Amino acid sequence: MRFDEKVAVVTGAGNGLGRAYALALAERGAKVLVNDLGGSIHGGGADESPAKRTAAEIVDAGGVAEANFDSVATGSGGSAIIDQALATWGHVDVVVNNAGAVVARGPIDENTDEQYVADLMVAAGGAFFVTKSAWKHMWGRNFGRILNVSSSAFLGMNSSAGYPAAKGATWGLTRNLAYRAAAGDKNIKVNCVMPTAAARMTGLMGDTISAGMDKYYPPEAAAAAAAFLVHDDVPVSGEMFAIGGDHMRRVFVGIATGFQAGQGELSMELLRDNFDEVMDASSYIIARNALDKVLLDSRVPWEDGRGSVF
Repeated sequence: MRFDEKVAVVTGAGNGLGRAYALALAERGAKVLVNDLGGSIHGGGADESPAKRTAAEIVDAGGVAEANFDSVATGSGGSAIIDQALATWGHVDVVVNNAGAVVARGPIDENTDEQYVADLMVAAGGAFFVTKSAWKHMWGRNFGRILNVSSSAFLGMNSSAGYPAAKGATWGLTRNLAYRAAAGDKNIKVNCVMPTAAARMTGLMGDTISAGMDKYYPPEAAAAAAAFLVHDDVPVSGEMFAIGGDHMRRVFVGIATGFQAGQGELSMELLRDNFDEVMDASSYIIARNALDKVLLDSRVPWEDGRGSVF
């Protein structure tokens, strides 16, 4: 499975997972724009050396790469990243939205408004701004592969509000873009991953956990799954996968059959008395889009999932 003649943009590719993704794509023939602002794990500063180092590593191994130092957290930065790839190689086939920083630490009441917004702009805004800049180009060429990098943090973590919120938003963006491409009958596929891998962030978990992550979950172990999801032959779009180590697992939202009273009969007391049925997950659907949730109620005669509301 090769990427010859393909152009890939990988954000946050100076270190860790982003570097592993960039190297894996380059090894299989892709021309790679290595983006990294070079900021700290908490979002401050800038340093060109991480992006330059990864790009040089690719070139030294016989591949093709350029470094980019723009911030993904602004519309102008997202445009500059894609514009550089287009100016250098003429097209963009693959975007891996990997960049993300934990700007704030601690519980929500200790996070400032500015820290929350900064986390959103990097981890969720970055995926939006870079993809928006590539989208029209991919739409016109009728080809694109986009991978958004989420995190299990959005399932719940004990500190920081902005980072989990942002990483949850990347999945919502993934579903929106995948549905938009399918509705337009375009060969653009958009998927999402929540990696388990040693990175700068895992150093915040303490020495014992960090050592275990280095041993069992090196960044390189997540690269094959990421590369597969941006290959021409990837068979799915709008999906989320847990990756890392030696595994790849589907992650999905299931809507349980739940409890349904007669029309106009639902009450607080009825819900209290039947709450076990509400919570029962033994029967469920995996929604393809927002319409599937509505169709579960089945009382409204929706015609299809491509109407203006959806």
